[in-house]
Amino acid sequence: MTTAKMHRERVSEIISPLTGPVSLPLSSLLEAPRRLTADVESPIDVPGFDNSSMDGYALAAATVEEMGGSPIPVGGRVAAGARGETVQPGTAVEIMTGAPLPKGTDMVVKIEDTAPGRFGAVSISLDAGAEPRPGAFVRPRGSDVSAGQTVLTAGTMLTPAHLGVAAACGVNELPVLDLPRVLVVSTGDEIAAEAAAGINDANSVTLNAGLRRLGVDTEVAFVPDDPQQLLDRVRDSDAQLVISTGGISKGAHEVVRLAADIDADSSMTFEPIAMQPGGPQGCGRLADHAWVALPGNPVSTLISFELFIRPALLGLPDHEAPREVAHHRLAHGFDEAPPAGKLQVRRARLTEAGLEFIGDSRSHLLHSYAEASHLVFVSPEDAGAGDPFSAVGDRLMTWKIA
Repeated sequence: MTTAKMHRERVSEIISPLTGPVSLPLSSLLEAPRRLTADVESPIDVPGFDNSSMDGYALAAATVEEMGGSPIPVGGRVAAGARGETVQPGTAVEIMTGAPLPKGTDMVVKIEDTAPGRFGAVSISLDAGAEPRPGAFVRPRGSDVSAGQTVLTAGTMLTPAHLGVAAACGVNELPVLDLPRVLVVSTGDEIAAEAAAGINDANSVTLNAGLRRLGVDTEVAFVPDDPQQLLDRVRDSDAQLVISTGGISKGAHEVVRLAADIDADSSMTFEPIAMQPGGPQGCGRLADHAWVALPGNPVSTLISFELFIRPALLGLPDHEAPREVAHHRLAHGFDEAPPAGKLQVRRARLTEAGLEFIGDSRSHLLHSYAEASHLVFVSPEDAGAGDPFSAVGDRLMTWKIA
């Protein structure tokens, strides 16, 4: 039976050709994390000049020694964004935080360390606790970043701080992974408004939310158990990738399977995966589109998205997890026997005592997923050394999802 690791590789093969490097302005990268596709070097020093880290007085350390405790005359002011005139020996100049250090000075005295301790004085005296040394309260040019320095490395998931670094370096665009436009299709007569035994559709909402938070442009469609209608709807879409839910199991009305049967150009593979929940899976091409078919139960849908689709859209290598990984003990042991030969994915909350399962392993319990903080991976006993979800001693591998 196909393992989760093998299916992740298969889904990646479907999605990765739809992605590629693209240069996007910082304004397009503010709301969703993107993965850098190349190193980024700073074209400038940051800061670009020696500047004051305090509001105070700029002067030369030699002036302090020469004046021997006598009042030091003050002439002029340097504000942030301006460059002051050369400061003559034996004098000081008012300076604001961030303002360039004027020529003739090599240090700053905090305003709090002077008398009278305010701006506007014709002369100042330094308090006994002041430190008259070159470089005092000065931010040297390039002390944060040097021109030519690699400030962001390929593979980085961009955070607000990374975007700030790029902006500070004058880098207005970043090389990131382009993302395909996705059509999310919820299938089944049961989600139609006129269904006698209808259900509210959660899958399109959860998938749409997950995709958009990755920066993916999406559209949503609802298709009943009519394979020709499904093919027609998808062929009308300008999306590059279809992600469907439902219609791939063993029932008599599995619409995605039926659509693949009547599409002569279909290359879909439907195969059970050795995992619980989320066993039924499919991927390939159908209706002239790249297609990933997920099971219809809502927990199975979300877990499949996390394990297979999220890493592919982030452009992650096969060994890298798309969520924060840790290993934790169970607080109370297993509440049910894990299925033999399958990777079981449970929902849990991390407490001081350890992991506490929320709900059981059934795939319709979406509320328990919403209350969980971690996905917990229970590997088969015969998984082997290559199992990416293996436990460490009595600690189970987890992904943090909340």
